[in-house]
Amino acid sequence: MPDVIAGDIEQSKSLEPVFAAFERDHAGFKIGCAHFEGDEGELTTEYGGVRYIWIDNGSGEVLLELGYRTQEGDGERLPTCYEADECDDKTWSTLETFADNLSTIHEQIRPSVETILNRISDRTLSGDVAGEIRSLVATGIPPVEWATRPKVRRAFDLLLEGFSIIGWSTKLITSFEKIEAGDQLIIEPDEPLHVRGNFRYWWIEDANSFMTHLTKTRRLRYLRNITHGRESQLDEFNRLPAAWHCNTEIENNSDGVNSVNSRVANIASDHSQPHYHPAAPIGGGKPQHELYFIMNPDVFALDSRGGKGHMRAFPDLQNPSRYEEFPLKPGNVVYVPPDTGHQVNDVFLNTVALPGFKPFNTIHLEQSV
Repeated sequence: MPDVIAGDIEQSKSLEPVFAAFERDHAGFKIGCAHFEGDEGELTTEYGGVRYIWIDNGSGEVLLELGYRTQEGDGERLPTCYEADECDDKTWSTLETFADNLSTIHEQIRPSVETILNRISDRTLSGDVAGEIRSLVATGIPPVEWATRPKVRRAFDLLLEGFSIIGWSTKLITSFEKIEAGDQLIIEPDEPLHVRGNFRYWWIEDANSFMTHLTKTRRLRYLRNITHGRESQLDEFNRLPAAWHCNTEIENNSDGVNSVNSRVANIASDHSQPHYHPAAPIGGGKPQHELYFIMNPDVFALDSRGGKGHMRAFPDLQNPSRYEEFPLKPGNVVYVPPDTGHQVNDVFLNTVALPGFKPFNTIHLEQSV
């Protein structure tokens, strides 16, 4: 079974085996960390691909121009210099059908639909709904059973076809905007980001791609907190800068547009389960690999459990009573290959998955630990 590999951003030598294993497993990808400090400068790509950036600590500002389009705003509202798209007639009719027929929708499907409907203000809807679409698909319930009424099932068909055009807002002026720990930035070739400030960050560049469906910024404060409605030992924090996009498969690529996903969460031991992602993924495509970037919970004034966060690695998937345990602290990075049993406890982290959080590809170990 592959082993987890860990390093620390402040100890460059410790990062070498992490980066080497990552680049070995992902042809055309590069990984690193860097620090920006200055009144103004550029963040650029280095290998002609799409570069994903996650701020580890510090803060700064990014220049976003007039006409910039984003799918943020389902958490805190975007500033008044943004204008949310009004839903077109087809989208609005689809949403009205759901609102008028909630009682006909399967009980396991209904919560995701309600989450989408709760974002509506007047005739606008803010934020990326790809996460909700993935939740619908990940129930494993056949779409024909999502609702009892044919018109509602048709509404689901339309939602699955057009979810990527929903939730957009447009910037009305050019100005710098704040970026801080946990925020995600994306750079495409020949489109550098102009930034200023003092911040440290992790980066991954996908030289196999020259464009992405994701927006330049995904700032945590503007993203909805996905709570589970259950008591936890830690403050709940669960936000999704980059969700899996379902139903985007193309010929010879069952993963579709997906390349990198990101989820920032405060993981409590009472909600954490040992699991792994199979090397032969269900549904085909690339197997799911993960990076854990450990963050400082103080940035969001979250309960840190006295800094007792740790990870368990399970060398034998058939015997979860045997595991190795090691502490985690802000600035650590952990690389988790497929077929590797793992569990994190009482940790605030950004989980970066490649090609992403594939539906049906999390397999839980026996609860005997």
